[in-house]
Amino acid sequence: MVAFQSEPNLTDRVTEMLLDEITSGDYQVGEVLPPEQTIATRLGVSRTVLREAVSRLKGDGIVQSKQGRGLTVMQTARPSVLRMQAADIGDADQVLRIVELRRGFEIEAAPLAAARRDDDDLAAMRVALRKMADAIASGDVAVGVDADMEFHRCVARATRNEHYLNFFDFLAVLLKKNLRVSRSRSAKIAGRGAQAQKEHEALFAAIEKGDVELARQHARTHVDNTEARLRTAAATAEQS
Repeated sequence: MVAFQSEPNLTDRVTEMLLDEITSGDYQVGEVLPPEQTIATRLGVSRTVLREAVSRLKGDGIVQSKQGRGLTVMQTARPSVLRMQAADIGDADQVLRIVELRRGFEIEAAPLAAARRDDDDLAAMRVALRKMADAIASGDVAVGVDADMEFHRCVARATRNEHYLNFFDFLAVLLKKNLRVSRSRSAKIAGRGAQAQKEHEALFAAIEKGDVELARQHARTHVDNTEARLRTAAATAEQS
């Protein structure tokens, strides 16, 4: 399971405190937690906040409400959830770290897509490519970013591995807003959009051809160049 995590708020912190208590050995499976009011008083929060935190723990299968017993501990191990904080708008270092993570993902997804794609996958990629080309021509950065994300999502779907698709959706949430900011800056540099479009088209051609190694090479080139463009956009912003 994958989850997007923004800046921690009070409910996040209370959830984490309760999870720490339950998974640190203070409780055993089947043991009942103290009444809500007792926990809320001890933590110094309202019952509303506590209930929101408990609701999250229920969703993760950590606790369960049992009639006549109260909140019962169902498991004492942390759930298998990946949490990462989205990069702050304009924080180039955070964005680049996420792009580094994306590099390994994209380079392995592309050859799988080349080996497993079908006609529907290729048709969807063509639509995304046309949307990107139209967005470059009109200067619509937001539409261009959405089309870019959709193209790469099509590649992830063509792997026929649901984990690639789920992980891509997770990364897209972390990256999308920042990509719009960086693309707006890059749009001022002549030829940037056209170059990125050529990289996408080369990757598509390799996938369409079913050339596994060529798809891997073009994916690597595209991610490396994307990182370089982000670095240049960040440097330009600092100088302005």
